[in-house]
Amino acid sequence: MSTAASADRSLPTVVVARRPLAGREREFERWLRRLIAAADRAPGHLGATIQPPDPQHPDEWVVVYQFADRSDLDAWLESSERQAIVTEGGELIEGGAREQVLAVAAETDAAPVTAVASFALRPGTQDQFAVLYDRLVSRMQEFPGFLRCELFEPVEGVQDESVVVFGFASRSLLDDWLRSDARRSVLADIDDLLEGSRTVNVVGGFGGWFGTAESAPVKRWKQAAVVLLALFPTALLLTLLRRELLPDLALVPSVALSNVVGVAILSWVLMPWLTQALAAWLRR
Repeated sequence: MSTAASADRSLPTVVVARRPLAGREREFERWLRRLIAAADRAPGHLGATIQPPDPQHPDEWVVVYQFADRSDLDAWLESSERQAIVTEGGELIEGGAREQVLAVAAETDAAPVTAVASFALRPGTQDQFAVLYDRLVSRMQEFPGFLRCELFEPVEGVQDESVVVFGFASRSLLDDWLRSDARRSVLADIDDLLEGSRTVNVVGGFGGWFGTAESAPVKRWKQAAVVLLALFPTALLLTLLRRELLPDLALVPSVALSNVVGVAILSWVLMPWLTQALAAWLRR
């Protein structure tokens, strides 16, 4: 099995759910992993995520395949190699397979986008949260365009709240996740463990800094140049401040703190000002 995602393209996806026959679960799992290995050799295959049965999908295995484009996905689904393996495993499956193709339209100007969620856990709920967080990530991985999800735990005296940073290949794909029933279901359980409210801010992705779909498109190299112009002094200043104020701070919390503060400065201070000041050049 492999996992992969591309930040520069849309991700045509197929989600396949199968229920093994009782008593033949081990044979089924070996067969399923052979099928995934075959997909990994297919042209255009970016990665596959396998999800064993859990409370949300009892007795059912879910595999999410992602491909570079729709033609590669269709070629794999119709390939003789896949058909032969699927036929061999027919006797191991109860009720056949549930298959859903999620072909994402090409978004040549789409850019990766990041969201930051912050919240405070009630004392003693860390173990419960760890289980729910793993479930949340598993659900997120099923959605087209998923790129990453990272958890930054509180650091005493530096960061009081837990912070989750997650990214998708485009804003529209992120919105699909944010509006999903799968997300609401897991968050309903997580919210029972929180003190106070949970906040989510969409802070990543060049596209959100350079106008809307109705405005004239900005060349990607110009977007990158302006972001670099804002990012370099921000990163330098934060590094100097951290060395002066928190010289003994460990690497991981140091990076986490710098990332969260840096993204906030870029999103709400520097980028709005720079894009307005350079608007004429950006649109040329």
